[in-house]
Amino acid sequence: MGIIKINLLNIRLVVAIIMIGMTGLCFRANGQTEKERTRIKLYFSKLPDGVKKITAGLIAGKGKDMHPVANVEIQFTASAGDSTVVLASIPTDGDGMSILNIESGYVFPTDDEGKTLIEASYKGNDQYRKSSNDVEVADLSFEISFETEDSIKYIYVSAHQVMPDGEKIPVEELDITIGVTRLFSILPIGEIETDENGVAKLEFPNDIPGDSIGAVTAVARIEDHDDYGTVAQQGKINWGIPVSYALKPLPRKLWTDEAPLWMIFSVFIILTGAWYHFFLSIYKLNKIRKIKEEYA
Repeated sequence: MGIIKINLLNIRLVVAIIMIGMTGLCFRANGQTEKERTRIKLYFSKLPDGVKKITAGLIAGKGKDMHPVANVEIQFTASAGDSTVVLASIPTDGDGMSILNIESGYVFPTDDEGKTLIEASYKGNDQYRKSSNDVEVADLSFEISFETEDSIKYIYVSAHQVMPDGEKIPVEELDITIGVTRLFSILPIGEIETDENGVAKLEFPNDIPGDSIGAVTAVARIEDHDDYGTVAQQGKINWGIPVSYALKPLPRKLWTDEAPLWMIFSVFIILTGAWYHFFLSIYKLNKIRKIKEEYA
């Protein structure tokens, strides 16, 4: 009897598994496909003019087959403790990116440590699952200045965290990258670290090209910091080598529109000689014809 009960139990398990599988097949046959898993990449940055930029990228799929999700709403919120503020809902573009720019005067809700939880969320639809991501950031006051000491040029950067009561606390051991703006990028010139006073300095090189009066724009930047995100500040100073960027006419070269004068004269002489010999040949042939007629 025990063997019969075990066999009946096994049969019931097999039947249950088959029924579940057939139910899933019927569910898919009716047009109900499994939703794609989604993921949000979230970035926070503070621009030199004080504008706070929140960037969310929505992708869907599995493993290496992830693809951007376009034309769906991403909701941005800022919260601290029991306070939550809906910042905006912005649709994603063709690359799955949703970007929110917040003016410099806007104040986020903060906790006792001056931190704010920024969250980006997607509610999902019939094709994609819902997802969300968040970053916790604090407000970093970033200042850049220039000083000359004993004929040596220095860039000074000070970093302070702004607390809810307005107090500024120095941020030490903060890695900062210094560079100067070029036409399409930023040229790195050094890396510095803040001291216990939140201040760091870097000697400015003497071989950096500037504009026509030697002006250069120095940029101090931290990238994807755990507490502050990406923060940048910049300043302009006449410490570069003056360079004129005025357009000048190109010299006469083989590869320019205007050929060198020696080439023009050479071609003129060659063509003149060719036409001279051409007409000389006609003259000689005509003279030979007349002589032949005289002796005919």
